[in-house]
Amino acid sequence: MKGIITGLSILLCICGCTTQTPPPQSLGEPPLPQQMGQQPTSNLILTDGERRWELNLADVGFDGVDPTTLDRAAFFEWLASNVESQVNRPPVSARFENRKPIPHRDGRQVDRHELEGWLDHIHEHVNQVSEVPIQVWKPMITTKTLLRIKEKRLGTYSTRYNPGNVNRTHNIHLSTKAMDHVVLPEGEIFSFNQIVGMRTPNRGYRPAPVIVRGEYTEGIGGGICQTSSTLFNSVERAGLRVIQRVSHTKNVTYVPPGRDATVSWGGPDFSFQNQLNQPILVAARANQGWLTVDIYGSGDTHNHPRSTPEPPKDEPKVEKVPPKTKQPLDKSAEEYRNPPLQKKEWEQDITE
Repeated sequence: MKGIITGLSILLCICGCTTQTPPPQSLGEPPLPQQMGQQPTSNLILTDGERRWELNLADVGFDGVDPTTLDRAAFFEWLASNVESQVNRPPVSARFENRKPIPHRDGRQVDRHELEGWLDHIHEHVNQVSEVPIQVWKPMITTKTLLRIKEKRLGTYSTRYNPGNVNRTHNIHLSTKAMDHVVLPEGEIFSFNQIVGMRTPNRGYRPAPVIVRGEYTEGIGGGICQTSSTLFNSVERAGLRVIQRVSHTKNVTYVPPGRDATVSWGGPDFSFQNQLNQPILVAARANQGWLTVDIYGSGDTHNHPRSTPEPPKDEPKVEKVPPKTKQPLDKSAEEYRNPPLQKKEWEQDITE
C-alpha cells in the first residue's frame, strides 16, 4: 500500500512541474531592443571641463557598425554650430591702457585634424566622455614681450608749441594721447590717420589755424600736423621705414624746413612700417609747451638710427588768421570730411 501511495506522489509532482505555464506578458510593455534586433544608441560626448555636448551619431548617418557610414560634412556642421561657436576665440595681444600693461589672452580653436582621426576609429569614443581637442593660439604680442618693450630707446624727437594758443594746444594733446603707447608688431604699418581718427567737433577737436592752399585759415583739428611731424622725425631717428609723407606748401615754425609731415582726414597721411626684428612702442606726451615722441624696443631690437636736424629751440610765433579768410565752424568741418579732390595737387595744399 505504501508503495502505491509513494508512486502516486511522484507522478503528481512530475505532472505539476510539466503542466505549469509561464505568466502572460503584459500587453502594454514594448519588446526589448534585443527582441527587435536593434543596436544600442551610439553617442559622441564631448566636454571642455565646463560644458558638455552630446551627439547621437545616428543623426549624422552612423549605422553603429561601419565608420564610413558617418556623414563627415554633417558632423562638422554640428561641431561648428554647437561646439566651435562656444569654444573658439581669437587671441588678444597684450597692450597698454593709460600706460598700464594689460596681459594678453591666448586664442583657442577646436582641433579638427585630431577629430578627423577620431571618426576613423569612432568605436573608441562611442558613449564615452571625451575631452574636446583644442589648439592654443598665441597672439602677436605676449605679456612677456610687452614688459620688455621699453628696454631700448630707438629714437626720440621734441618740438615746441605755444600753450597760449588754447585750441591748438588742445588738439595737440588729443592727437598725442591717441597715439601714446601704441604697440606696432614686426612688419606692421602705422597710419597716423587710422590711429588718431577723424578730427571732428564730436570727437573733441576745436578750430585752430591751419594751412589751406598756402595760407593760414581756421579749421577743425588745427595743430595736429605738429604731432605727425614730431612723430616723423622720431621715426627717422629710429631708422624705421617711412611709407608715406607729404610736406606742407608753406614752411612751419616747429621743425626745420622739409622736416614736416602734413596730414588731413581723407587726404595726406603719414605712415611708416616696423621692418625691425621686434615689436616697437610709440610713446608720446605733450606738456609745458613741449611735444615729445619716443620710439622704444626690447634690448635685442636691431635698428640703424639716422641723424636728423635739430628742431627750433625758440617758442613758435603765434599764428594769426586774417579775418577775411576765417570760415564758419560748420563749413570748415564739412571741408575736412569732404576735401576738394578735384584739385590734383590738393594733397599738398590742405593740412591740419
